[in-house]
Amino acid sequence: MTPPLPPPPPPLPRDRQFARLLCTSAEAASGGILTASRGKLRRLFCIQKGWIVFATSNLIEEQFVEYLVRIDAISPRVYAEAIEESTKTNTKPIAHLIRTGTPSRDALERGMEGLVRELLTSTLEWPDGRCQFDEGLPRLDGEVTVRLAPRALILAHAKRYPTSIDALRVRIGPPDLRPVATAPANTHGAPSDALGAFLLAKCDGTIELSELVKDSPAEEDVTLRAIYGYLLAGLLDPEDRQARREREARLRDDFISREECIGRLAMAAGQDHYGVLGVDRTARPKVIHEAYYSIARRYHPDRFRSGPLADLLSRFEDFFMLVTNAHNTLADPLRRAEYDEQLSSAQGAVDDKGADSAYLARQNFLRGRALAAQRKYTEAVTFLENAVSLDPGHAEYHVELGLVLSRNPRHREEAERHLLQAINLAPAVVSPYVALGQMYRKAGRLGRAGRMAREALRWEPGHVEASELLVAAGDAPDERDDFQQGVFRSS
Repeated sequence: MTPPLPPPPPPLPRDRQFARLLCTSAEAASGGILTASRGKLRRLFCIQKGWIVFATSNLIEEQFVEYLVRIDAISPRVYAEAIEESTKTNTKPIAHLIRTGTPSRDALERGMEGLVRELLTSTLEWPDGRCQFDEGLPRLDGEVTVRLAPRALILAHAKRYPTSIDALRVRIGPPDLRPVATAPANTHGAPSDALGAFLLAKCDGTIELSELVKDSPAEEDVTLRAIYGYLLAGLLDPEDRQARREREARLRDDFISREECIGRLAMAAGQDHYGVLGVDRTARPKVIHEAYYSIARRYHPDRFRSGPLADLLSRFEDFFMLVTNAHNTLADPLRRAEYDEQLSSAQGAVDDKGADSAYLARQNFLRGRALAAQRKYTEAVTFLENAVSLDPGHAEYHVELGLVLSRNPRHREEAERHLLQAINLAPAVVSPYVALGQMYRKAGRLGRAGRMAREALRWEPGHVEASELLVAAGDAPDERDDFQQGVFRSS
């Protein structure tokens, strides 16, 4: 009997898919075009003999001549002349700039380098999207080209993005991750500094991430950014396949229920750093570290990337950032002392919490939100209504109550009222626009649904749900009524 094939490794995160494909094409010294797309946006990275030589986009603002105006390499007047000349001669605007020597060739090449870096960094930060490499010889006659090493660009990107160290930890993986070097230290494009040599020598699949950070010759944040860059660039893999299978088996054996997850999230809501970690305010640094690693091993977001609890991924990403921030603050004596002082000041300001309506409103809100997460919507409404009653000027409370009420068609008028009030109080928050738009779409008010989608996209371009809602609304004409006027009126 033929033994079953081992399960395939899980797909790479979005940022690593693009980076790995870029580095793979460079290692093969191949030529072609790497296309990255997100919705209707498409970016092209042209590669020749392993170098990035050119980049462009189907978005006008991201094309080369427009970029030159944006960085003040050419004036608007020169730009207008180039556009006029290109229209007359049926050529590209860049041809006019090259012919007139304005700006210089060096300035044009610096501009193309800047555009490549900008588009690459932005693409690496996409939360979703697709990428595809097509081999061939890009036709770049008459274009300004450069020679940039993909791996060096990716490593430079990781030194700055993500800006938050907490978000960086989430992207790398849990603290018990055991990275594996996939290439020797003398690989083309691999860093030759002491930190690079240390990581490529030590990462053999037996040493946990936490130990690597502890033993590193560099500071913690520098080490973490280097590890993230190496993971993006293919110099490190998270684990070898056998170790990954064993780790996944341990996770399967270490069962975690939905009720436990919801309860853990609810327990952390509204807590201070000590409450988030579940430690006493007198806890010593060793206890702080142990609490952090215990939580990270059980509730790291990687656990929720697939399977029946995948819908909790975004919530546990937020939770893990809270846990990481709590650990980073309490593990540092100076930051902890400053934080304790802030807690003491805040405690003195609300000694009589029983009479503090804002405090009571917050507690009702947190309880209502936790009940909603457990799908106990009737009970959730009671607590959320209490929160709104105690603190009617808090947009977040109206949003949550409106979202819960919108689940029941009989309560859509009340839901609409709260969501419109949330927009009035905090017009830059996207969720009430999307929730309203979905309600209007279900009620057949496609014009109004499209309007909500456009408002959401105005505040957050590229928002996935708003974009899908806009497509669903189609070409229905806008309803030119008062924006704050509801459409679900009682008869």
